Amino acid sequence: MAEKKISKTLQKAIIDLGSGDQKKMNAGIKMISEKGHPGLIKELVEILVKTKNNVLQKKIVVLLSDIQDEAAIAIIMQHATDEKYREVRSEILNSIWNSKLDYSQFIADFVFMAVEGDLMESVECLTSIENMVGPFEEHHLLEAQLYLKDYHSNRTKESDQKNEIISDIATFIKDQNEGVDADLLLE
Repeated sequence: MAEKKISKTLQKAIIDLGSGDQKKMNAGIKMISEKGHPGLIKELVEILVKTKNNVLQKKIVVLLSDIQDEAAIAIIMQHATDEKYREVRSEILNSIWNSKLDYSQFIADFVFMAVEGDLMESVECLTSIENMVGPFEEHHLLEAQLYLKDYHSNRTKESDQKNEIISDIATFIKDQNEGVDADLLLE
């Protein structure tokens, strides 16, 4: 299947978005919102990393949240899990749980990011996980349980708040797969 090319109009919208000129940035946001394309995700995340403009950051998160194309799921997850984009991971995760797309196939990745990330990332992952509808494949749940088990064996360095969030995630995982020995995850 041939990938649809990004139009010159959308390419210009990305350039306008990163220009720093408020009028051009607003026009870029409007154009991307109306005629967006999953191929723009990388550029949007790159601008998210580079900009210090909080308003622009929030607008980019909204753009990412509003994507309806299923092809965007894998692209967004690739950026969420990439260490290169770690400083904006919370924003990417926020766009995911505000999205109408189903990220259920990536439940283990969310658990990994929750246990490895900071408190805010853990909160964003929990919210994303709680919004998943499933069904979940058993191997994804087993992988998630391994991450949780590893976390619980090393959790002394983490805050009580994060431990509580991770316990909520473990409960969710256990509820999704009663047939797997998830009792090891809860104390």
